[in-house]
Amino acid sequence: MKRFVFALLTLLAAAAASYAEKPVTRFVWGADAGASIDLSGSDMSTIDFNAVFGMSRGWIKFLGIGAEADIMVSNSCRSYPIYVNFRTNFRNRPSLLFWDLKLGTSLNYLEHNHQQTGLYGATGLGINLARGAKFSSHLIIGYTFRERRNVVGAEMVHHFQSLSSAGVKIGVLF
Repeated sequence: MKRFVFALLTLLAAAAASYAEKPVTRFVWGADAGASIDLSGSDMSTIDFNAVFGMSRGWIKFLGIGAEADIMVSNSCRSYPIYVNFRTNFRNRPSLLFWDLKLGTSLNYLEHNHQQTGLYGATGLGINLARGAKFSSHLIIGYTFRERRNVVGAEMVHHFQSLSSAGVKIGVLF
C-alpha cells in the first residue's frame, strides 16, 4: 500500500511539474513613449508614442499589431506607422534582454501638404526593468527606417529621402 501511495504521489508530482512547464497563451497589450534622432540628415527627429495589442506564449514575449504616432520636432510633418510587432528573448523563462522587431507601413504627412505611404521597419534591443505577475516594463534602444519617395508636384519635384533614426523608448506590457 505504501508503494502504491508513493508511486501515485510521484506520478502526480511529475504531472504537475510537466503542466507547470507548458507555456500559457495570454492576451497582452501595452504602450511605449520615446524619442528618435534622425540619422539621415533631414532634421526629422521625432517624439514617438505607440500602442500594441497581441499575445504572449513561452519564448514569444509578444506577437501582435501596433500603431504609432511619430511627431517631428522641428517641423509640422507627421508619420503614423501601422505594423506587426514581434518580441522574443529566445527562452521560455524570463530574461534581462529581448529582441524587438516591427514591420509594416507608414502613413507619412510631409511638407507642402503631401501624403504618401511607405515601408516601415524597426528593430532594437530591449531591457526588462520591472516585472510583476501581470505586467512588465522595459526600455528599448533601436533603429527605425521610414520610406519616403519623391513627389512630382504641379510646378516642381519635391525630393523626400527615406529616414533612418536611432531611438530610445520606455514602455509597459500588461
